[in-house]
Amino acid sequence: MTDELTFLWYLNPADGTVPWQPEHRIEPSLEHLRHVASEIDRLGYYGVLCTAREPIALVSATRSLRFLVPEYPGVKPPALMAEQAQVFDHYSGGRLLINQVNGADPVLARYGRFEGKDERYRVSAEYWRTVQEMYRDSASAVDGEYFRAGPQYKPDVPGPRQPKLPIWGTGASPAGLTHAAEVLDVYLSFLARPEVLVRTFDAARTAAAAAGRDLPCGVLGSVVVRDTDEEAWEHFEWQLAQTDPAEMARLADRNLRSFGFPGLDEITDDDPQVQARIDALRAGRIPRRAELEFAPGLAAGLTTWTSGEPPFDIAGKGSGNYLVGSPATVAENIDRLSHRLGAQYWILSGWPLAAEARRFAEQVVPLLSRELAVR
Repeated sequence: MTDELTFLWYLNPADGTVPWQPEHRIEPSLEHLRHVASEIDRLGYYGVLCTAREPIALVSATRSLRFLVPEYPGVKPPALMAEQAQVFDHYSGGRLLINQVNGADPVLARYGRFEGKDERYRVSAEYWRTVQEMYRDSASAVDGEYFRAGPQYKPDVPGPRQPKLPIWGTGASPAGLTHAAEVLDVYLSFLARPEVLVRTFDAARTAAAAAGRDLPCGVLGSVVVRDTDEEAWEHFEWQLAQTDPAEMARLADRNLRSFGFPGLDEITDDDPQVQARIDALRAGRIPRRAELEFAPGLAAGLTTWTSGEPPFDIAGKGSGNYLVGSPATVAENIDRLSHRLGAQYWILSGWPLAAEARRFAEQVVPLLSRELAVR
Protein backbone atom coordinates (compact mmCIF):
# COMPACT_ATOMS: atom_id res chain seq x y z
CA MET A 1 0.00 0.00 0.00
CA THR A 2 1.07 3.63 -0.34
CA ASP A 3 2.75 5.45 2.50
CA GLU A 4 0.09 8.14 2.71
CA LEU A 5 -3.19 6.49 1.74
CA THR A 6 -4.57 3.70 3.90
CA PHE A 7 -6.92 1.12 2.40
CA LEU A 8 -9.43 -1.14 4.08
CA TRP A 9 -11.74 -3.62 2.39
CA TYR A 10 -15.23 -4.83 3.15
CA LEU A 11 -15.91 -8.28 4.63
CA ASN A 12 -19.38 -9.77 4.90
CA PRO A 13 -21.01 -13.20 4.66
CA ALA A 14 -23.07 -11.87 1.72
CA ASP A 15 -20.66 -12.43 -1.17
CA GLY A 16 -20.89 -13.39 -4.80
CA THR A 17 -20.98 -11.87 -8.28
CA VAL A 18 -24.23 -10.00 -7.52
CA PRO A 19 -24.55 -10.49 -3.76
CA TRP A 20 -27.72 -8.42 -3.34
CA GLN A 21 -29.49 -11.08 -5.46
CA PRO A 22 -29.89 -14.42 -3.64
CA GLU A 23 -29.37 -16.52 -6.78
CA HIS A 24 -25.93 -14.97 -7.35
CA ARG A 25 -24.60 -15.36 -3.80
CA ILE A 26 -21.90 -17.68 -2.54
CA GLU A 27 -23.27 -19.92 0.21
CA PRO A 28 -22.25 -18.20 3.49
CA SER A 29 -19.81 -20.17 5.60
CA LEU A 30 -17.07 -19.58 8.12
CA GLU A 31 -14.65 -21.34 5.80
CA HIS A 32 -15.37 -18.84 3.00
CA LEU A 33 -15.07 -15.85 5.34
CA ARG A 34 -11.73 -17.08 6.63
CA HIS A 35 -10.51 -17.51 3.05
CA VAL A 36 -11.54 -13.95 2.13
CA ALA A 37 -10.03 -12.46 5.31
CA SER A 38 -6.77 -14.34 4.71
CA GLU A 39 -6.58 -13.08 1.12
CA ILE A 40 -7.25 -9.47 2.11
CA ASP A 41 -4.56 -9.78 4.79
CA ARG A 42 -2.09 -11.26 2.28
CA LEU A 43 -2.74 -8.39 -0.14
CA GLY A 44 -1.61 -5.86 2.46
CA TYR A 45 -4.83 -4.08 3.35
CA TYR A 46 -4.79 -2.21 6.65
CA GLY A 47 -8.09 -3.68 7.78
CA VAL A 48 -11.62 -4.77 7.00
CA LEU A 49 -14.99 -3.23 7.72
CA CYS A 50 -17.00 -6.19 8.96
CA THR A 51 -20.09 -7.16 10.91
CA ALA A 52 -20.06 -7.54 14.69
CA ARG A 53 -20.72 -11.27 14.53
CA GLU A 54 -17.75 -13.00 12.90
CA PRO A 55 -14.46 -11.14 13.43
CA ILE A 56 -13.16 -12.96 16.53
CA ALA A 57 -13.40 -16.22 14.54
CA LEU A 58 -11.25 -14.69 11.76
CA VAL A 59 -8.32 -13.49 13.86
CA SER A 60 -6.41 -16.77 13.54
CA ALA A 61 -6.75 -16.66 9.72
CA THR A 62 -4.87 -13.33 9.56
CA ARG A 63 -1.58 -11.83 10.73
CA SER A 64 -1.85 -8.03 10.69
CA LEU A 65 -5.34 -7.25 9.40
CA ARG A 66 -7.35 -4.93 11.64
CA PHE A 67 -11.08 -5.40 12.16
CA LEU A 68 -13.37 -2.35 12.06
CA VAL A 69 -16.33 -3.68 14.03
CA PRO A 70 -19.68 -1.83 14.18
CA GLU A 71 -21.13 -1.05 17.58
CA TYR A 72 -24.29 0.83 18.57
CA PRO A 73 -23.49 2.85 21.72
CA GLY A 74 -25.56 1.76 24.67
CA VAL A 75 -26.78 -1.56 23.27
CA LYS A 76 -24.13 -3.35 25.34
CA PRO A 77 -23.36 -2.20 28.90
CA PRO A 78 -20.04 -0.30 28.92
CA ALA A 79 -18.37 -2.92 31.10
CA LEU A 80 -19.29 -5.72 28.67
CA MET A 81 -18.12 -3.66 25.69
CA ALA A 82 -14.78 -2.95 27.39
CA GLU A 83 -14.26 -6.59 28.36
CA GLN A 84 -15.04 -7.81 24.84
CA ALA A 85 -12.60 -5.25 23.42
CA GLN A 86 -9.90 -6.41 25.83
CA VAL A 87 -10.44 -10.04 24.88
CA PHE A 88 -10.39 -9.24 21.16
CA ASP A 89 -7.15 -7.28 21.51
CA HIS A 90 -5.66 -10.07 23.63
CA TYR A 91 -6.27 -12.69 20.96
CA SER A 92 -5.55 -10.46 17.96
CA GLY A 93 -2.53 -8.60 19.30
CA GLY A 94 -4.33 -5.25 19.44
CA ARG A 95 -6.10 -5.19 16.06
CA LEU A 96 -9.56 -3.95 17.05
CA LEU A 97 -11.08 -0.78 15.58
CA ILE A 98 -14.58 0.41 16.53
CA ASN A 99 -17.05 1.59 13.89
CA GLN A 100 -19.34 3.75 16.03
CA VAL A 101 -22.77 3.61 14.37
CA ASN A 102 -25.41 6.13 15.38
CA GLY A 103 -28.14 4.00 13.78
CA ALA A 104 -31.69 4.62 12.62
CA ASP A 105 -34.76 4.64 14.84
CA PRO A 106 -36.15 1.25 13.66
CA VAL A 107 -32.77 -0.44 14.10
CA LEU A 108 -32.16 0.93 17.59
CA ALA A 109 -35.71 0.12 18.68
CA ARG A 110 -34.98 -3.52 17.88
CA TYR A 111 -32.29 -3.41 20.58
CA GLY A 112 -34.43 -1.53 23.09
CA ARG A 113 -32.92 1.97 22.53
CA PHE A 114 -35.45 4.73 21.87
CA GLU A 115 -33.47 7.99 22.13
CA GLY A 116 -33.89 10.55 19.34
CA LYS A 117 -31.05 11.18 16.92
CA ASP A 118 -29.43 14.15 18.70
CA GLU A 119 -29.74 12.51 22.10
CA ARG A 120 -28.08 9.37 20.72
CA TYR A 121 -24.95 11.45 20.11
CA ARG A 122 -24.95 12.57 23.77
CA VAL A 123 -25.43 8.95 24.83
CA SER A 124 -22.55 7.94 22.58
CA ALA A 125 -20.13 10.53 23.95
CA GLU A 126 -20.72 9.37 27.53
CA TYR A 127 -20.70 5.73 26.49
CA TRP A 128 -17.32 5.83 24.80
CA ARG A 129 -15.73 7.88 27.60
CA THR A 130 -16.88 5.20 30.01
CA VAL A 131 -15.79 2.30 27.78
CA GLN A 132 -12.33 3.83 27.25
CA GLU A 133 -11.79 4.12 31.01
CA MET A 134 -12.92 0.55 31.59
CA TYR A 135 -10.80 -0.69 28.67
CA ARG A 136 -7.78 0.85 30.44
CA ASP A 137 -8.75 -1.15 33.56
CA SER A 138 -10.31 1.59 35.64
CA ALA A 139 -12.04 -0.09 38.59
CA SER A 140 -14.05 2.96 39.64
CA ALA A 141 -17.81 2.98 39.88
CA VAL A 142 -19.70 4.96 37.24
CA ASP A 143 -22.50 7.43 37.93
CA GLY A 144 -23.22 9.28 34.69
CA GLU A 145 -26.29 10.77 33.07
CA TYR A 146 -26.98 7.68 30.96
CA PHE A 147 -24.82 4.91 32.44
CA ARG A 148 -24.30 3.67 35.97
CA ALA A 149 -22.16 0.76 37.12
CA GLY A 150 -20.65 -0.52 40.32
CA PRO A 151 -16.91 -0.94 40.96
CA GLN A 152 -15.27 -3.13 38.33
CA TYR A 153 -14.25 -6.16 40.37
CA LYS A 154 -13.32 -8.80 37.81
CA PRO A 155 -10.40 -11.02 36.80
CA ASP A 156 -7.84 -9.20 34.66
CA VAL A 157 -7.91 -9.83 30.92
CA PRO A 158 -4.35 -10.22 29.59
CA GLY A 159 -2.96 -7.56 27.23
CA PRO A 160 -2.01 -6.08 24.96
CA ARG A 161 -3.94 -2.82 25.35
CA GLN A 162 -3.98 -0.14 22.72
CA PRO A 163 -3.34 3.39 24.06
CA LYS A 164 -7.07 3.87 23.46
CA LEU A 165 -9.72 2.08 21.49
CA PRO A 166 -9.72 3.71 18.02
CA ILE A 167 -13.24 4.97 17.28
CA TRP A 168 -14.22 5.61 13.66
CA GLY A 169 -17.56 6.94 12.52
CA THR A 170 -19.61 9.68 10.96
CA GLY A 171 -22.25 12.34 11.69
CA ALA A 172 -22.94 15.44 9.60
CA SER A 173 -25.63 17.25 11.62
CA PRO A 174 -24.55 19.92 14.14
CA ALA A 175 -24.91 17.37 16.94
CA GLY A 176 -23.06 14.78 14.85
CA LEU A 177 -20.15 17.15 14.22
CA THR A 178 -19.88 18.04 17.90
CA HIS A 179 -19.84 14.33 18.68
CA ALA A 180 -17.23 13.62 15.98
CA ALA A 181 -14.93 16.33 17.35
CA GLU A 182 -15.11 14.82 20.83
CA VAL A 183 -15.22 11.08 20.18
CA LEU A 184 -13.92 10.03 16.76
CA ASP A 185 -10.37 9.23 15.72
CA VAL A 186 -11.26 8.91 12.01
CA TYR A 187 -14.23 10.65 10.39
CA LEU A 188 -15.96 8.68 7.63
CA SER A 189 -18.40 9.49 4.87
CA PHE A 190 -19.85 7.54 1.99
CA LEU A 191 -18.61 8.40 -1.50
CA ALA A 192 -21.05 11.26 -2.10
CA ARG A 193 -20.64 13.85 -4.83
CA PRO A 194 -17.21 15.51 -4.43
CA GLU A 195 -18.62 18.99 -3.75
CA VAL A 196 -20.75 17.52 -0.94
CA LEU A 197 -17.79 15.63 0.53
CA VAL A 198 -15.63 18.77 0.55
CA ARG A 199 -18.22 20.56 2.69
CA THR A 200 -18.69 17.53 4.95
CA PHE A 201 -14.99 16.95 5.62
CA ASP A 202 -14.24 20.66 6.05
CA ALA A 203 -17.03 20.91 8.62
CA ALA A 204 -15.68 17.88 10.51
CA ARG A 205 -12.13 19.24 10.53
CA THR A 206 -13.34 22.67 11.64
CA ALA A 207 -15.29 21.16 14.55
CA ALA A 208 -12.28 19.09 15.58
CA ALA A 209 -9.94 22.08 15.38
CA ALA A 210 -12.27 24.06 17.64
CA ALA A 211 -11.94 21.21 20.14
CA GLY A 212 -8.13 21.27 19.81
CA ARG A 213 -7.93 18.06 17.83
CA ASP A 214 -6.95 16.83 14.38
CA LEU A 215 -9.45 14.52 12.69
CA PRO A 216 -8.32 12.39 9.72
CA CYS A 217 -11.05 11.66 7.17
CA GLY A 218 -11.96 8.60 5.14
CA VAL A 219 -14.28 7.63 2.29
CA LEU A 220 -16.45 4.51 1.95
CA GLY A 221 -17.12 3.45 -1.62
CA SER A 222 -17.24 0.50 -4.00
CA VAL A 223 -15.18 -0.31 -7.08
CA VAL A 224 -15.40 -2.16 -10.36
CA VAL A 225 -11.93 -2.50 -11.87
CA ARG A 226 -11.33 -4.21 -15.23
CA ASP A 227 -8.58 -3.99 -17.85
CA THR A 228 -10.40 -1.24 -19.77
CA ASP A 229 -13.06 1.33 -18.97
CA GLU A 230 -15.41 -0.41 -21.39
CA GLU A 231 -15.02 -3.79 -19.65
CA ALA A 232 -15.59 -2.21 -16.24
CA TRP A 233 -18.80 -0.53 -17.36
CA GLU A 234 -19.97 -3.74 -19.02
CA HIS A 235 -19.57 -5.56 -15.71
CA PHE A 236 -21.29 -2.77 -13.76
CA GLU A 237 -24.23 -2.87 -16.16
CA TRP A 238 -24.30 -6.68 -16.15
CA GLN A 239 -24.73 -6.64 -12.37
CA LEU A 240 -27.63 -4.21 -12.73
CA ALA A 241 -29.21 -6.42 -15.39
CA GLN A 242 -29.33 -9.30 -12.87
CA THR A 243 -31.19 -7.13 -10.34
CA ASP A 244 -34.89 -7.46 -9.50
CA PRO A 245 -36.53 -4.03 -10.11
CA ALA A 246 -39.56 -4.80 -7.94
CA GLU A 247 -37.35 -5.70 -4.96
CA MET A 248 -35.29 -2.52 -5.42
CA ALA A 249 -38.47 -0.43 -5.46
CA ARG A 250 -39.67 -2.13 -2.28
CA LEU A 251 -36.34 -1.56 -0.53
CA ALA A 252 -36.22 2.03 -1.73
CA ASP A 253 -39.61 2.79 -0.21
CA ARG A 254 -38.93 1.01 3.08
CA ASN A 255 -35.43 2.39 3.57
CA LEU A 256 -36.36 5.95 2.64
CA ARG A 257 -39.07 5.90 5.29
CA SER A 258 -36.76 4.33 7.90
CA PHE A 259 -34.42 7.34 7.58
CA GLY A 260 -37.25 9.85 7.77
CA PHE A 261 -37.52 10.63 4.04
CA PRO A 262 -40.79 10.57 2.08
CA GLY A 263 -41.55 7.19 0.50
CA LEU A 264 -40.74 6.30 -3.09
CA ASP A 265 -44.18 7.47 -4.27
CA GLU A 266 -43.61 10.94 -2.75
CA ILE A 267 -39.91 11.77 -2.81
CA THR A 268 -38.59 14.25 -5.37
CA ASP A 269 -35.18 15.72 -6.12
CA ASP A 270 -34.04 18.97 -7.74
CA ASP A 271 -31.27 17.11 -9.55
CA PRO A 272 -32.76 15.80 -12.83
CA GLN A 273 -30.42 12.80 -12.82
CA VAL A 274 -31.48 11.72 -9.33
CA GLN A 275 -35.12 12.33 -10.21
CA ALA A 276 -34.66 10.07 -13.25
CA ARG A 277 -33.51 7.27 -10.93
CA ILE A 278 -36.59 7.77 -8.75
CA ASP A 279 -38.83 7.75 -11.80
CA ALA A 280 -37.18 4.57 -13.08
CA LEU A 281 -37.82 2.72 -9.81
CA ARG A 282 -41.42 3.92 -9.77
CA ALA A 283 -41.82 2.65 -13.34
CA GLY A 284 -40.54 -0.80 -12.37
CA ARG A 285 -37.12 -0.64 -14.02
CA ILE A 286 -33.48 -0.35 -12.95
CA PRO A 287 -31.91 3.06 -13.74
CA ARG A 288 -29.60 3.20 -16.77
CA ARG A 289 -25.93 4.19 -16.80
CA ALA A 290 -26.77 7.73 -18.03
CA GLU A 291 -28.97 8.14 -14.96
CA LEU A 292 -26.32 6.74 -12.61
CA GLU A 293 -22.93 8.12 -13.74
CA PHE A 294 -22.73 11.47 -11.93
CA ALA A 295 -19.09 12.23 -12.83
CA PRO A 296 -16.57 10.50 -15.10
CA GLY A 297 -15.90 7.08 -13.56
CA LEU A 298 -18.27 7.68 -10.61
CA ALA A 299 -21.73 6.11 -10.47
CA ALA A 300 -24.58 5.41 -8.08
CA GLY A 301 -25.14 1.68 -7.69
CA LEU A 302 -26.06 -1.19 -5.39
CA THR A 303 -24.24 -2.95 -2.57
CA THR A 304 -25.00 -5.59 0.03
CA TRP A 305 -26.04 -2.83 2.45
CA THR A 306 -28.76 -1.74 0.02
CA SER A 307 -30.93 -3.92 2.25
CA GLY A 308 -30.72 -1.09 4.79
CA GLU A 309 -29.99 2.00 2.66
CA PRO A 310 -31.93 3.71 -0.16
CA PRO A 311 -30.59 2.30 -3.48
CA PHE A 312 -28.91 4.27 -6.27
CA ASP A 313 -28.17 7.20 -3.92
CA ILE A 314 -31.70 8.58 -4.27
CA ALA A 315 -31.44 10.08 -0.76
CA GLY A 316 -28.09 11.80 -1.40
CA LYS A 317 -26.15 9.81 1.21
CA GLY A 318 -23.65 8.31 -1.25
CA SER A 319 -24.10 4.88 0.29
CA GLY A 320 -23.97 2.82 -2.93
CA ASN A 321 -21.63 4.89 -5.05
CA TYR A 322 -18.87 3.35 -7.18
CA LEU A 323 -15.54 4.06 -8.80
CA VAL A 324 -15.74 2.33 -12.20
CA GLY A 325 -13.02 1.91 -14.82
CA SER A 326 -9.62 0.67 -15.79
CA PRO A 327 -6.83 0.62 -13.17
CA ALA A 328 -5.56 3.96 -14.51
CA THR A 329 -9.02 5.56 -14.40
CA VAL A 330 -9.77 4.37 -10.86
CA ALA A 331 -6.30 5.39 -9.62
CA GLU A 332 -6.69 8.84 -11.18
CA ASN A 333 -10.07 9.32 -9.51
CA ILE A 334 -8.75 8.24 -6.10
CA ASP A 335 -5.70 10.48 -6.42
CA ARG A 336 -7.79 13.46 -7.43
CA LEU A 337 -10.41 12.92 -4.74
CA SER A 338 -7.84 12.23 -2.01
CA HIS A 339 -6.08 15.50 -2.75
CA ARG A 340 -9.28 17.52 -3.09
CA LEU A 341 -10.84 16.09 0.07
CA GLY A 342 -7.73 15.57 2.17
CA ALA A 343 -8.93 11.99 2.61
CA GLN A 344 -6.34 9.61 4.05
CA TYR A 345 -8.47 6.48 4.46
CA TRP A 346 -10.45 4.53 1.87
CA ILE A 347 -12.80 1.69 2.78
CA LEU A 348 -13.68 -0.11 -0.44
CA SER A 349 -15.80 -3.02 -1.58
CA GLY A 350 -16.41 -4.94 -4.77
CA TRP A 351 -17.71 -8.36 -5.63
CA PRO A 352 -16.78 -11.12 -5.35
CA LEU A 353 -14.92 -9.68 -2.37
CA ALA A 354 -11.58 -11.48 -2.67
CA ALA A 355 -11.36 -11.21 -6.46
CA GLU A 356 -12.08 -7.47 -6.56
CA ALA A 357 -9.77 -6.83 -3.61
CA ARG A 358 -7.01 -8.59 -5.55
CA ARG A 359 -7.60 -6.54 -8.70
CA PHE A 360 -7.52 -3.29 -6.73
CA ALA A 361 -4.40 -4.16 -4.73
CA GLU A 362 -2.41 -5.51 -7.64
CA GLN A 363 -3.55 -3.20 -10.46
CA VAL A 364 -4.65 0.11 -8.93
CA VAL A 365 -2.51 0.67 -5.83
CA PRO A 366 0.83 0.65 -7.72
CA LEU A 367 -0.47 3.53 -9.89
CA LEU A 368 -1.42 5.82 -7.00
CA SER A 369 0.43 9.02 -6.17
CA ARG A 370 2.92 8.94 -3.31
CA GLU A 371 1.92 12.40 -2.08
CA LEU A 372 -1.26 13.40 -0.27
CA ALA A 373 -1.85 17.08 0.38
CA VAL A 374 -4.02 17.06 3.51
CA ARG A 375 -6.19 20.14 3.71
